[in-house]
Amino acid sequence: PAPAGTVQQQGAYMPAANQDGANSWRGRLVAVVFAFLIWGAWALFANWHNDTSHALMAGLLQGTFSGILTLLMAMAVTTLFRRLPDNPLRVLLPALIIVSASFALLFLLHRWHQTPALWQTIIPPSSMAFPYCLFLRVRLRRQARALTVTLNHEPPGPAIGAHRRS
Repeated sequence: PAPAGTVQQQGAYMPAANQDGANSWRGRLVAVVFAFLIWGAWALFANWHNDTSHALMAGLLQGTFSGILTLLMAMAVTTLFRRLPDNPLRVLLPALIIVSASFALLFLLHRWHQTPALWQTIIPPSSMAFPYCLFLRVRLRRQARALTVTLNHEPPGPAIGAHRRS
């Protein structure tokens, strides 16, 4: 049986629920708020030279959708990390799938709204989604390694800059 607070997946133990950092619910909610504010403001700025009502609506749409997508990205990266085998695809495939889907959805949403500066509105947040997904994946990998070390009762590695006495 898996130790308390963990689940066994692909022969390794994984945290059952993320406890801290960017992959925790608190970290995810902070990311959602920042995504709403940053990308909503960006869309407002990118479309400001056009009709003000279109700019405000583009900002509201982009901010709301960026917040929702940020939360969904974190959940999707976590799910795919746990389900994919530990190979190079596990690094890039989740980010590629998630960014492609979110880009297509943003394009359709802003096309439907007739956002005047469509490409200027969606390219920056979409380009930042890829490194965000990779960041989340790296955090999950670190958590999985730390848990494996803990469960195997291995001593932690030496601290950076630690010197051995002879």
